[in-house]
Amino acid sequence: MYSLFNVLTSQHDDEFAPVKCNHLTVSRLVGYFEDVVTENKLSALVIEGRCLDSEPTRLSERTAKLASWSKRLYLFTCDSSCPTRKWSPGPLNNLTLLEESEHHNLESGPFVLVMEPHFAGLLASSLVTSDEETPSKTYEMIWTFDPNVVFTAVEYLLARIAVQRPEERRRVEMVLNSCTPRGTSLQMALTFTTKLTMLMQRQSEIEMATSRISAVVSTALEMEQILRPAVTEVGRVLKARHAAIVLLDEVSGRPETMEVYDRGADELSNQGSSPAEQVSNDVAAHTPEPLQVPIAGPEGPIGDLLIEDDTPGRIWEPEEVLMLNTVTAQLSIAIRHARLFKRMETLAMTDALTGLYNLRYFQERLERETKLADRNNQPVSLILLDLDGLKQINDTYGHRSGDAALRHVALTMLATVREVDICARYGGEEFVVILTQCAADDAIQVAERLREAIASTPVPNIGQVTASLGVATYPWAKTKEALVEKADQAMYLAKAAGRNRVRTQMHRSFAHFQTTATSETETQVAD
Repeated sequence: MYSLFNVLTSQHDDEFAPVKCNHLTVSRLVGYFEDVVTENKLSALVIEGRCLDSEPTRLSERTAKLASWSKRLYLFTCDSSCPTRKWSPGPLNNLTLLEESEHHNLESGPFVLVMEPHFAGLLASSLVTSDEETPSKTYEMIWTFDPNVVFTAVEYLLARIAVQRPEERRRVEMVLNSCTPRGTSLQMALTFTTKLTMLMQRQSEIEMATSRISAVVSTALEMEQILRPAVTEVGRVLKARHAAIVLLDEVSGRPETMEVYDRGADELSNQGSSPAEQVSNDVAAHTPEPLQVPIAGPEGPIGDLLIEDDTPGRIWEPEEVLMLNTVTAQLSIAIRHARLFKRMETLAMTDALTGLYNLRYFQERLERETKLADRNNQPVSLILLDLDGLKQINDTYGHRSGDAALRHVALTMLATVREVDICARYGGEEFVVILTQCAADDAIQVAERLREAIASTPVPNIGQVTASLGVATYPWAKTKEALVEKADQAMYLAKAAGRNRVRTQMHRSFAHFQTTATSETETQVAD
């Protein structure tokens, strides 16, 4: 047996251009037809077909109200064996419930028909796609106010009713006689069409915003490039006062990252100026509750998407909630990919033993810093450090103790230099520090502090460890290769002088950079 949608599109194919929409839009439009009856108090024949899978309290109250105003309400639905059915209408005057065991096979989308002397209209839909992993199904939908098409639907539905309830056919025919359209209320048709147009426009806005978010988050690998466009797009399309994405730390579960959208700031940046908005206590008391949609991963929560607005009387529409659920599902995948990329990127540029940057990253960063120094006419200094006697430590205490000594040097470096400086493991027992915008005299002082810090803190099971440090400064060393070479030569001078000391080399023309050295620090001026 054909569905109502198939019957109408086959017999009136020239009159319909089906529109694609999601299940929330179809449900809203069915509700608009019901509103025509209840708001205008029409004593109409109403025939509906849908699964009772929606929110029970609201829908049961709505059905009772519709039945109370209708001359007769016929409701085609699935029977009690349906796994998605959530409620059943109670015994209501003017309601005839028509349960069908094969309802979902016969009717793949909701439909509604309304007929009375001043109005005739119907809507029918058909499921296009159904993917369990997709939160929203897609339907094709048609609607009309043409009495001739409505009568085609009535004849088909009358035959359906007669199959189930032969005794009901006579009552339906009597109701039809009193509800036959004698004219068309343009006002009611226009009201419905206006609502439909606005709803379809809103759906289009939401779908376009969702597509834009999907396009961004599916290609970006940096966390900021994912979160900022997503929260901005969500805030704008929902016309929210504030929107925020809060991510939880993977280990502690505490809030780690927050990206925020603020409508006032957005309006200010787009318009150039925006008057301050004053919200009274009375208005604030009637603002909607904030929305909080979790961003979930396979192993638990990743974060939350938060939306709040201060528009009095605002209601969060189902399609808006659906959009947020779709966006959070996309964000969940994108955030996990970004975190995985970050871990892989970190592994690619860090030393596994010490956690410092590795040689490859050091070389890339040194080239960048020397180019930046040329552009800004600023010096860059380099410290090359060698842990004294690592072989002896390994031979005496074992390689695990040698690794502990290397980690001690790495931690001391990170604690001694600035956050903007770059600490790396050069190889074996050698380490380097790039001191950005740092002249020679300042670099020597940093190197001396570092030497003292390494020597003054004993390493468990080993005791004192020391290091020899060489310092060089760019642009005295005219290339990045020369900078490394000069620092390396200075470090070997420190080794030759007895270890646990700092040495530097620089040209005479740069001697004015040098301050008085400590007892452990000497400067060799090259010819």
